[in-house]
Amino acid sequence: MTPGTYQHWKGPQYLVLGLGHDANDDSRTTVVYLPLYPVDGPPFAVRTLEDFTAWVDPATGASTAEGVGVRRFTPLP
Repeated sequence: MTPGTYQHWKGPQYLVLGLGHDANDDSRTTVVYLPLYPVDGPPFAVRTLEDFTAWVDPATGASTAEGVGVRRFTPLP
């Protein structure tokens, strides 16, 4: 996971800061990121690495097999 700007499949962009771990489960790697748009509440977000890099069905938002549908987040140049 490379820090930088990523685009969610629904359109918004996010700044990925890096990887972290779940304080209650050292085996769970998380992605720490910030939305690049105004939000109410805490600005930092976390998502498991597996979920962040998953593929989704754009019609339903449900996770799919790798290569089926679109990536949940795509790195921007």
